[in-house]
Amino acid sequence: MMILAFVLIAVISYLLGSLNFSVILSNRLKNDDVREHGSGNAGTTNMLRNYGKKYAVLTIIGDMLKVAVAILIAFAILKIMPISDSDKSQFDSLTAGIDTKMLVKSFAGLFCVLGHIFPCFFKFKGGKGVATSGGMVFVIDWRIALILLAIFAVVVLITKYVSLGSIVMALLYPVMIYIFHRSIVLTIIALVFTIIVVVAHRQNIYNLIHHKESKITDKKKTE
Repeated sequence: MMILAFVLIAVISYLLGSLNFSVILSNRLKNDDVREHGSGNAGTTNMLRNYGKKYAVLTIIGDMLKVAVAILIAFAILKIMPISDSDKSQFDSLTAGIDTKMLVKSFAGLFCVLGHIFPCFFKFKGGKGVATSGGMVFVIDWRIALILLAIFAVVVLITKYVSLGSIVMALLYPVMIYIFHRSIVLTIIALVFTIIVVVAHRQNIYNLIHHKESKITDKKKTE
């Protein structure tokens, strides 16, 4: 039952992540699809460039809240499912020395970010996971979140590249997890998350290398 519980957590977290608020908001409030404009990305930056600050803020709130809901549901599933003592004992032995709450948060958060980037409801064409990842990190460890947010702000303030700030945050996340929690398993999960986010930003990395990346001050250009 423990395996079934985590499979259920993965599926529900992925489905919640697939609720991409930039697509939903642009469709419901503007009768449009943000992916048809600017960078073609279903994310906060493209919402900002095409529809303004209000819609960008609503997108951030929605994308951060869904990961918090996914994590709350994950704990609820583990609480209500009938898990045998032997399953629990085996799970505890496999996760010895690991904060179980951190593990559950990281697991649910990872699948929620996957859903956001590859949403089944929107033909697997989603955002790049920045706001959703930010929500995940805040729920996992607010100290790490504040540090990464400060680094993100400094990078964007200096360079004007949101994508660069996002990539730097993603790269530093597993480092912060290891520094604060000294767990190889949690660090590996964080590293998987980092790889997913960096891969989602592969076009941005190409643009940055070739000096083609648009800055946050640019309007309706490729992100």
